[in-house]
Amino acid sequence: MSAERIDLVEVARGVAREFGPAAERHGSTIEVADASTARAVADGDRVAQIMRILLDNALAHTPRGTSIWISVQRDDGVASVAVRDDGPGIEPHERARVFDRFYTGDRVSGSGLGLAIARELASRMGGKLLLASRRGFTEFTLRLPEAVSEEAALAESLEQGG
Repeated sequence: MSAERIDLVEVARGVAREFGPAAERHGSTIEVADASTARAVADGDRVAQIMRILLDNALAHTPRGTSIWISVQRDDGVASVAVRDDGPGIEPHERARVFDRFYTGDRVSGSGLGLAIARELASRMGGKLLLASRRGFTEFTLRLPEAVSEEAALAESLEQGG
């Protein structure tokens, strides 16, 4: 894995475009919320892979016509990208298991590896993959170390005498 400065909004928009035809076939929409720029220190290909897993799951495990939103934020040294849908939500007894290898919580076919792989990739990049869900709402959030701007890095270096 590489560790480079990546623009999460740019990655989110690219993956959303890739999934446009699949969302259309599902009768669903995918919107990328306008947000301030958030840069992370991560492997851009792996971040896109995680987002593909999350969007694929959102389309596979929700009814036709579900709305899906991708939002990007930065807060206190963390850059995050969240994939949220207004589907039925994940049952409480399944939430603890969705990241387990080979676990599939509903009748949708699949290997049960996607979320396990996504969480492992997030961890290897120094991040976390979190889940929040209730009836009518599911959100997976990828949290990664924020990339400081070149100006901020220079100022910090100067403060430390470098």
